[in-house]
Amino acid sequence: MQRFTVPTPDSVREALSLPRNTEDHFQLFDSPGELADYGQANALEHLVAQENRGPRGCWSGGLSTADACRTAREGDLSAVAASDALLSKFERFAFETGRKAWLDDVTGAIPNVPAFIAGHPLAMRRRVRQDSASAPLAIIVDVTTSSRVSARDIQRRGAAILALVRILSTRRPIELWAGTMLDADNRRSAVHTFARIETSPLDLATACFALVHPAFSRHLCYGLARLHGFAGGWPYGAHARHRPHMAAILAPAFTHATQTLCLPPLHAADQSCTNPEAWLEQRLAELSPVDLAA
Repeated sequence: MQRFTVPTPDSVREALSLPRNTEDHFQLFDSPGELADYGQANALEHLVAQENRGPRGCWSGGLSTADACRTAREGDLSAVAASDALLSKFERFAFETGRKAWLDDVTGAIPNVPAFIAGHPLAMRRRVRQDSASAPLAIIVDVTTSSRVSARDIQRRGAAILALVRILSTRRPIELWAGTMLDADNRRSAVHTFARIETSPLDLATACFALVHPAFSRHLCYGLARLHGFAGGWPYGAHARHRPHMAAILAPAFTHATQTLCLPPLHAADQSCTNPEAWLEQRLAELSPVDLAA
């Protein structure tokens, strides 16, 4: 696991009119199971408080603290059927993304010394963008929700995201993270708690729990956020205005990623709940390659 704090990016502070002393706290775990273990060892009272935050059935999906931690380790396949229903409708998409590579050419930024000595005309090298189906994609899912969002809506949206992840994972390498972005330091700053989900191959049971079940976000991630003074609000106390800036906020934790797909938190009347098929098709279309010669 990693825990670190960095100043909020200037672009985000300016866009949201935040004070200069705003910070971003990161809590990153190698798996939902590691997240649960850390929570039980270091924030058990906060996890229990989240369990009692509201009626168990509608708040955390019917799981106690012990149940939520156990399921984070073992996974849950109960929502797989809902994502299965979406999969077969979207087989036509192919997915390439860009990555940087060096290309031999007659002009470029650096010399290719062996080619020059051999008298080869392509004696320089330049940096280019290559479309490749093997370029990795980091999918980062913010499973934070307003308290007014029902467990059923969380499950509907989660099933759509799970279908998206399953489709992409069969066609190219992906890295999958799920977690929450919340206020910290009594609504002055933000805390971002994420767990990586195994994708080689995709750990379907664990992904199902983290993306679909409200206990992962509302119970475990919210409980851990209280270690940084989470007071029940959105990042920086700025309501949900951080949504368009999710990639910039999380960039310090994902410097290794070639490309990221950031899925922001669920809001009322979200298309992923009201029309998951249309939402899924739009996300897939955005990731399909563009024919620049057209």
